[in-house]
Amino acid sequence: MKLNRFNRNAVSFASARFYDIVPQSHTEPIAIMPAQISDAYRALWTDPELNARIDSDIERNRKTNVTLRVTDASGKPVPGARVECVQTASAFHFGANIFMLDGYPTPELNARYEEAFLGLFNAATVPFYWRGLEVERGHPRYAADSVPVSRRPPPDRVVAFCEQHDLRMHGHPLVWDFFKWSAPDWLSRDPVQAEENARQWEARVREIAARYSGRIKRWDGLNESLCAVDPSGRPYKGSRVDKGESCPMPVNYERMAFEWETAAFPSGTRFDINEVTAVWRLDDPREPWLTVGKYRAQIARLLREGTPIGGIGLQFHNFQDDNLREIVAGMRFIPQQLLQVLDTLAPFGLPLHVSEITITAPDNDASGQAAQAEVARNFYRLWFSHPSVDSITWWNVPDGGAAPGEDRVFSGLLNRDLTPKLAYDVLKNLLHNEWRTQSGGATDADGRHDFRGFAGTYRVTVSHGGEMSTHEVRTSNDASVHVLQV
Repeated sequence: MKLNRFNRNAVSFASARFYDIVPQSHTEPIAIMPAQISDAYRALWTDPELNARIDSDIERNRKTNVTLRVTDASGKPVPGARVECVQTASAFHFGANIFMLDGYPTPELNARYEEAFLGLFNAATVPFYWRGLEVERGHPRYAADSVPVSRRPPPDRVVAFCEQHDLRMHGHPLVWDFFKWSAPDWLSRDPVQAEENARQWEARVREIAARYSGRIKRWDGLNESLCAVDPSGRPYKGSRVDKGESCPMPVNYERMAFEWETAAFPSGTRFDINEVTAVWRLDDPREPWLTVGKYRAQIARLLREGTPIGGIGLQFHNFQDDNLREIVAGMRFIPQQLLQVLDTLAPFGLPLHVSEITITAPDNDASGQAAQAEVARNFYRLWFSHPSVDSITWWNVPDGGAAPGEDRVFSGLLNRDLTPKLAYDVLKNLLHNEWRTQSGGATDADGRHDFRGFAGTYRVTVSHGGEMSTHEVRTSNDASVHVLQV
C-alpha cells in the first residue's frame, strides 16, 4: 500500500510567534510601543561595515560595463558623435501581486490602481489559486469575462494586461494543498484518495500549461510544503495537515509536482519552491518548527532526488503591527541574520526570490507610515545587494486589498483611496532613480562610448552631422559591446 502524508505521526507545532527572528538573548515579552524608529534599529542599519557591504555588493552585482560603438553604414567608426543613454527598465524583477486588477467598483478607481502599479513595478504575480479559479468542477475561470471573484481576476485578463504593459509574470501557485486558500472543496479529503487527488493536480498543471505556455515563464511550482510537516514527514501538531485542512497527497508529491510541471511546460520555464516566512529563522536546536536549515535540507533532498527546482522563494509576511514595532526596536529581522539566511541558501546556485512582502504602517499615521517606508527601503537595499537574489515581490499593493484576516492592518503601499503612501514614494525613488543609470558623452577615435550602469534596457540617442537616431540597448550583468549604426 502506498503511503500518504496522513499515515504519519504528529509532533508539536509552535505557531504563536512563527514569523519572529529575535536575538537569542531576548526572552521577555515585548511591550506594545509606538511605531517609532529606535536608536537600536538605527545603529543596526546605519552600521558603516554593513552599508559598505551593501553598497559595494550593489555596485558589483547589479552594475555592468557597457561599450557602445557607433559606426556608419559601412562599419567604420564615427568619432565625435554625441551619445545620450537613459535607462528605461531594470533587468531585476521588482514585482507585486496584481490581485486587485479590475477589483474596484468604478473605472476611475481601477485606472488609479493600474497607474500606481505600473508606476512602480515591472513584474506581477498572477493568481492561479485553484480554489478561486475552478469553484465549480469542470468550469474554470480562465476567460476575461468570467464571473468575478474577489482578489482573483481571471488569468486571461491579467496576462493580457501584463503583456500590454511589458510586465513580467510570475504564476502563483501551481501546486498548493491547503483547502482554505488553494485546493477546491470538490477534491477528496479522504486519505485513501491521495493518488486520485494527485492525478487531478497533474491534470490541472497540464491544463494551465496548454493555455499559458510561453506566456508565463516562471511559476511557484510548489507552495508551502514544509510548514505543515517536519523534516521526517510527520505533521506538526495544529498544522493544516494535522487538522485535516490539507488535500491528501502521496508522500512524494513534492517531487511529483515539479515533474508534472517540467513535463507539461516548455523547456526554460522556471518553477520555484516557495515557503513561509519562518524560513528566515536561523538554526537553533531549541526551535521545534521551521528554520533556514530545515528549508535547506528539504531543498537538498529534493535536488538529490533529481527534482528540477528552478528557484527558491522566501516569503516575508509581517501581518501584525507588533511585528513592525519589533523590527523598529531592533529585535526582529536584523540585517546580519537576513544576510546569513541568504548566504545559507546561495550555495544551491539557484535564484532566490523574496516572494511575498508584508510590512505594515501601524495606525497608518505619520509615524507608522514613516516607519514602514524606512524599513522597506533598508530591506530592499539589502536584498538587492545580494548576488543570489533576482526578484523582490511586495504582496498587497493597496490597503484593503489583502486577504480576509490580513486586511485588518495597513500593509499597502497605497491608501484605501489609492493615493500613495510614503513607502510607495521611497521605493519609487529607489527603483526608478537611485537604481537607474544615465550616461552621455562624445565617442572616441574608435567610435566608442564606455560607461558602467545598472543592468537593464537603455534608450540611446546618437547625434552626429546634424542627424539623430534612437536605439534600444539591453544589458545584463555581463559586460557587453553594442554596435549602433548611424
